[in-house]
Amino acid sequence: MISRIFGGVGRSLIFSGTVLLLFVGYQLWGTSLDTQGHQRDLTREFGETVGVDLDKPKDEALRSIVERLSKIEPRTAEPLEAPAEGEGAGFIEIPKIDLGPTVFVQGVSKADLRKGPGHYTGTPFPGNEGNAGIAGHRTTYSAPFNRIDELVPGDHIIVYTNQGKFTYEVRPSPDERRSGEENRLWGPGWFAVRPSDVSVLDQSDENMLTLTACHPKRSARYRIIVQATLIADPAPAPDEDLDPSTSTVKPENSETVGSDSGDEEAAMIAGDPDELAPAIAWFAAVVAIWLASMAFAAFLRRRQRRAWWIYLFTVALSAWPLWLSFTHVDKFLPSF
Repeated sequence: MISRIFGGVGRSLIFSGTVLLLFVGYQLWGTSLDTQGHQRDLTREFGETVGVDLDKPKDEALRSIVERLSKIEPRTAEPLEAPAEGEGAGFIEIPKIDLGPTVFVQGVSKADLRKGPGHYTGTPFPGNEGNAGIAGHRTTYSAPFNRIDELVPGDHIIVYTNQGKFTYEVRPSPDERRSGEENRLWGPGWFAVRPSDVSVLDQSDENMLTLTACHPKRSARYRIIVQATLIADPAPAPDEDLDPSTSTVKPENSETVGSDSGDEEAAMIAGDPDELAPAIAWFAAVVAIWLASMAFAAFLRRRQRRAWWIYLFTVALSAWPLWLSFTHVDKFLPSF
């Protein structure tokens, strides 16, 4: 009896450890598959709007799109109407950190950032006058901003929109932001702020771009900030009043960099509590499948029959509900 109890405990620990390892793998690579699927769809939609042959290989089609956008003259381009939240808004490229042209979407809700970097809707559109803001993940969902702490003054950030190509040059981190040890809360081309500090998105007479992401990696304690200056004339902007105290901080049905309390900023990466129930339900289905398979395998062994094939069948049968469980757990947990 004691040996059976210890055997059951051992198998349970092995099962739990395996599931945890698989979930870590899902966080690192599974979420990237989700983003890659969204990026393919967004690239296709963007390509159709600019008349690019989408039957080409992916990289060739993507390069054709940004080349087509690069030929647009920004100073004479028509003002852009902001796309709907979650729709493709343009492409961002950062050669220094090997980020190739990547679709950024309109909005920075958690759902938006699963698709790629997101444009803060209360800030100017990239390429227009003022301080445009883009947020992105550093750890999950392809982690487009994983290495932005490697940017130094003079590095280029390139943005492509339907108004043309815009090159921004990373500026040095401000002296007043350089507190503490270098490379902890600041570097030559970046600095970190508390989530409640929304001043980095304040409007400016300078034409600039502000990138934000969680800092340090796998943590939401701070936000890493990279700011860059547009090194050419801006494109014409629509006649709208931008008020970051209302639209950037508290847009309707959106989750953004934050408010005075930081609640909205925290919501940008916070999990959805409604996802816990389906996560538990799908995981319960996985446990039920494995308990049933172990019981059937024990039945076969008592009759001196081979049972190893049962476990192969069980792995295949439980893969899909386990994936669905991971998907809901990921939505329940914060994303960094």
